[in-house]
Amino acid sequence: MTEPIDSHQIKANMKKAYDEISPFYLKWTESSHATRLSYVDIMLKSINTQTGTHQKSILELGCGAGVPVTQLLASQEHTSVTANDISETQIALAKERLPASVDLIQGDMMNLGFGHQQFDAVLGMYSISHIPRDEQTVLLTRIFDWLKPGGQLLANFPETNFEGSTNESWLGATNGAVYWSSWGREKLVQVLRDIGFDIKIDEVVVDSEETDGVSRDVPFHWILAKK
Repeated sequence: MTEPIDSHQIKANMKKAYDEISPFYLKWTESSHATRLSYVDIMLKSINTQTGTHQKSILELGCGAGVPVTQLLASQEHTSVTANDISETQIALAKERLPASVDLIQGDMMNLGFGHQQFDAVLGMYSISHIPRDEQTVLLTRIFDWLKPGGQLLANFPETNFEGSTNESWLGATNGAVYWSSWGREKLVQVLRDIGFDIKIDEVVVDSEETDGVSRDVPFHWILAKK
């Protein structure tokens, strides 16, 4: 029999790990900046076409230190930005790099509560896969409710299907552990469609990651979906 997932412990361990590795993680993610920004640019052009000069509201889940995505979002005219991360260190780094206008919220993304049709866009880059798969489905359903009609979700996930994976020394972590889970590309698309999303982008980009001195290619499934 499969052991039940202790979501509370997973997140407590992950917070400890990211509190420790955040400064190194900020540097380590630079290789993926161009990919992240290219998708954000597509999303921003799309919502700007819809909303014009009207005030826009955007939520980012797992903002890290705010580099480079939150910085780009915060630079947009007529846009309010809310950003969340589980790590206190990440939020502290973000405060140093972002304007005071960004509403930074530290804590578990599953504990966030927002109003019906509050946001024009919600982003989750390399972040939603840090929670168990069942919670991902719940969160994606909540995001659909938080989005305004025509609002967009931009997120990425591991391409492959696996119930859970934990690494206690990822990027040199000695305190805590980092966790990932994934429905896999085919199942995730079905989950999103069942919720009510219209899939606009459904593609895989391979990241070249170096961990422990070893380079490897890691495929990520990128989604842009519209309510």
